Amino acid sequence: MISEKHIERINKVIKDMVFNFHGEVITPGLRSDFQYQFQITSQRKMISVGELYDYLTVSVEIVDGDERTTKIFYVLKQLSTNIVKDYRLNNYLTRSISEDLEPFFNEGQNRVNIENISISEEYQDKIDSYHENTTD
Repeated sequence: MISEKHIERINKVIKDMVFNFHGEVITPGLRSDFQYQFQITSQRKMISVGELYDYLTVSVEIVDGDERTTKIFYVLKQLSTNIVKDYRLNNYLTRSISEDLEPFFNEGQNRVNIENISISEEYQDKIDSYHENTTD
């Protein structure tokens, strides 16, 4: 396990950074591009393929997205589909965050578990008003 001080230092460095996500959501081939921020909230041991590993638990906030992603999120909201529980999004985002954390760790020491994905208030407003902005 890494020290709490190390986690605090990482969080201090990344707190104002915005990262880019390029991956699939919902179904194979449905690509999405958006920006997010994250914070390490804790760490714990978890089993992967029968062995215990240290995992960093992170909380993620989606802060903006391209027009296609905004449209996808808008349509999913209209269908009452909770995008933040999407397996593909979770899988690709976990991989992306692991890559974002690589500079802070030795190889293979940055396994990630996402505890929460939220959408920023500003981006949620953009998603909610998507239809209005495209029908003018």
